[in-house]
Amino acid sequence: MSRYQHYQTDLTLPSTTTRWHLYGAGLESLGKSGLPESVPIPEPNPNQLLVRMDAVGICYSDVKITRLGPQHPRLTGRDMIHHPVIMGHEVACTAVKIGQNLTQRFKPGQRFVVQADVFYGGKSMAMGYVLEGGFTQFGIIPEPMIEGDEGCYLIPNSPDLTYVEGALVEPWACVVASYQIAPRRAPKPEGVWVVIAHADPHVEYQFSALLDANATAEDGGTIIVAGATGKLRQHLQFAAQSHGMRWVELPENWAFDEGRSSETWQSLSQTHTQGEGFDDVILMGNLPDETTQHGLDSLGRGGHFLFSRHRAMPPLDVDMGRVHYDNVVIAGTTGWDISEAYHHTRHSQLIPSGALMILGAGGPMGQMQIHYALSQPQPPRLIVAVDRHAERIESLKEQFEDLALKRQVDLVFFNAADLSTDVQSENLRALSGGFGYDDIMCLSSAPEAIQMAYPLLTSEGLLNLFAGVPRGTRLPIDLTPFATRHLRILGSSGSSLADMKRCLELTETGELPTRRVLAAIGGMNSVQQGIDAMAKHLYPGKIVIFPHLPDLPLMGLQELQDRLPSVYQHLEDGRFWTRQAEQELFEQFLK
Repeated sequence: MSRYQHYQTDLTLPSTTTRWHLYGAGLESLGKSGLPESVPIPEPNPNQLLVRMDAVGICYSDVKITRLGPQHPRLTGRDMIHHPVIMGHEVACTAVKIGQNLTQRFKPGQRFVVQADVFYGGKSMAMGYVLEGGFTQFGIIPEPMIEGDEGCYLIPNSPDLTYVEGALVEPWACVVASYQIAPRRAPKPEGVWVVIAHADPHVEYQFSALLDANATAEDGGTIIVAGATGKLRQHLQFAAQSHGMRWVELPENWAFDEGRSSETWQSLSQTHTQGEGFDDVILMGNLPDETTQHGLDSLGRGGHFLFSRHRAMPPLDVDMGRVHYDNVVIAGTTGWDISEAYHHTRHSQLIPSGALMILGAGGPMGQMQIHYALSQPQPPRLIVAVDRHAERIESLKEQFEDLALKRQVDLVFFNAADLSTDVQSENLRALSGGFGYDDIMCLSSAPEAIQMAYPLLTSEGLLNLFAGVPRGTRLPIDLTPFATRHLRILGSSGSSLADMKRCLELTETGELPTRRVLAAIGGMNSVQQGIDAMAKHLYPGKIVIFPHLPDLPLMGLQELQDRLPSVYQHLEDGRFWTRQAEQELFEQFLK
């Protein structure tokens, strides 16, 4: 039996495990003296599992956690000195010890990939953030991951899958999820709405499609109204009566008198949503700019901001972190029926035969985005891949030019290094033929990239914020074209359990080559070095850590030719990871 086979079947537990604790912001806060710490093997309670971490991908999110520490949006207020974070959420693992209440559901030796975006009791408890992550040799899978809101967040996988392939299912699922964003086409049935209209003798506002045909509102909801008259009032009252919603009337001129005060909006939110924010804020007519700004700021998680406007409006400060992390949606129309704004809020799936721009295309997630676009039944006719690193662009050319030619897609590469945003904008518009882009996928977290990109959208074009910026990153955004040309900015963070299962299925059948984005490998002791390498873009792809190969140095796959030639000879085409390469690696480094 080879060492690799022995590792796969041997479930013997040592007395201690090594793991990386992050105690605050900065790489110097990771571990002790640049190394992981040794701690006793944890014992699972009756409702938990103990798993062996077989492979863990390093994500750029780990870089952000390290940089921000307790200021990270998912860790705000955490005392990391006493409650350090164990990062790592791209995980392939094996069950080694089963809690007594779970012996009918799980067996020692089962292999899993992990959906890290855990929700339990309606709260986000993501692995590698709130829950302990994969940068440990052995870890506990707690009850929230086993009895989560979507079910069990452990997904069994075939033993034929390599550990690398398993670990890289999670980032691929995030790519797929970014194209599955479907904003509501009507207000939330059981939600809390704020509807404010500015009386205009020349306009009769309407709300012709308040609820989806199949919508139910068993728990009712609340409609808060100011200035609604005529058909608009009739439509709203019909919704309130037929769906058991509470009706709250504000003074007609509320938006003009007290509506300018953020404290007034906060008080309204506290009264009706316990400060969680409104589900739908709907503003109709030429209301004061302060009202529009406060209405936008008062949205809750998943909130939709709809507006009807008949003249140009000054830029508003839009919290782009909330668009990404909280799924806030902004939509507008110049029509009298606010339902048009909902109707024109499109799904995030790529426009068939459209024009796509990918900002930050040279990294591992950018590679996945290009592969996803090229593999669609009707791919874009044009893909413009933008990056600032010449060597990463060359790597993209090697990977995708032949596939693009085969799919009859015009794949263009643009190096934005040392160019001002004005020059970038001018050149990128020219590359689109002067028409702009139907879809822009933004993998850059630079605020200036967002401001440069959205004016390049075509009518009904969509800017997808794949890379998150911190909540509170407020940018002046001209919302006028959101009404006149129905531009949209959407964001996604993480993936669903269904996304993970689908990507795992495609990986196991070979349709989704997760292994092809692997660029570097390392052992447990090189996690800190790996995060630093990810931050510095040292490798043109993903980095995967093998926790049980502690002394494996961090190295790119191309370095294997000189440093580990017996592993290199098993790479496919000298570039891509294989099961044979993984087996040979374990033969050399498994103690």
